[in-house]
Amino acid sequence: MTCRELAELLIDYVADELSAEESARLRDHLDGCPPCVHYITTYQLTIKMTRCLPRAEMPAGLMERLRAAARESGQGT
Repeated sequence: MTCRELAELLIDYVADELSAEESARLRDHLDGCPPCVHYITTYQLTIKMTRCLPRAEMPAGLMERLRAAARESGQGT
């Protein structure tokens, strides 16, 4: 596994949604790649810290702007 492949699987890894084989490959890579260990550690810390932030109301009109942007990019339904 390359560092780029690890980065592409990071969200699924943190969410524990990888297959056992993919998880094993990722952990094998981490055993020999301190920069990726640091990357995952900071990613997990970011998630932990943002979960501690207070919830805020969404600014008026933001949801519609997001939907419009998604439609324009071909991602919207």
